[in-house]
Amino acid sequence: MTAESKDVTFIREWMAKEPYLPKDLDDYMIEKFLHSCYGSLEKTKKCIDRFCSTRSQMPELYSGRDPFSKEIEDIFNVTRVCAYKAGENEILIHHYDDPELEKFSFYDILKTLTIQADYWIRFHNVFPSGHIVILDMSSFSLKMIPKANIMFFRDFLLFLLEGMPVRVKKVYGVNAPSYYDKLYSLVKPALPSEICEIIHFFHDYESLHKHIDKKYLPVEYGGDAPSMKSENAEWIKKIKEQRKLFLNDNLWKADLKMKPKTDGNSMNGSFRTLSID
Repeated sequence: MTAESKDVTFIREWMAKEPYLPKDLDDYMIEKFLHSCYGSLEKTKKCIDRFCSTRSQMPELYSGRDPFSKEIEDIFNVTRVCAYKAGENEILIHHYDDPELEKFSFYDILKTLTIQADYWIRFHNVFPSGHIVILDMSSFSLKMIPKANIMFFRDFLLFLLEGMPVRVKKVYGVNAPSYYDKLYSLVKPALPSEICEIIHFFHDYESLHKHIDKKYLPVEYGGDAPSMKSENAEWIKKIKEQRKLFLNDNLWKADLKMKPKTDGNSMNGSFRTLSID
């Protein structure tokens, strides 16, 4: 038995002994969590606990996730979410493309992102050295603020950092509006300092070329990789093929009634150590 499979077995046996944890996390997903935590068993346990517990604590996002529903379809039509290999790293891009905010619905946008993230975790067979996150802010506006729940969004961002199987190396906000600092100031206080240090904003997309080889970027950013539009369409097609998975409102959720009270509130879980260049 390899060291990796021993670790997977260890985590699976630990999960089996914790009655509050779900039984539907398979070995492939456990491998993803182990990889994101650099093989640390303790960090992997914390990450999985956070992943499963927070899904139960955010019913606004983790229930009613039919990818054929009008609400989700509307957001699919105005977002581009895709991933690209970049050498040993993986680029993750999110672009909300709705300049007039006609389809803007705070919880539906985040709910759709959870669907896209779950598809990526379960079916995207990549174990990169690190993740480079690109957030396209071309449609971001101050008009979003009164329509958003900022405290909830802060919690959600921390959950993405603490409970998802990712190795965040860089975060780039591209096409940022002149007032991006006003938007950023709403969430910055909740972010760990080591994350703030790797976040960079650009008023265009060309500035990415100084940091990422163009061959890894989609054509929309002056690169050689396939377009975000085509990649995103492929994701949506595959998500819809997995409709049954997303109709399961208990998918990968902890049973909080069974969770020992001594664990405290996992919404404030300890932050994982990141690999930062």
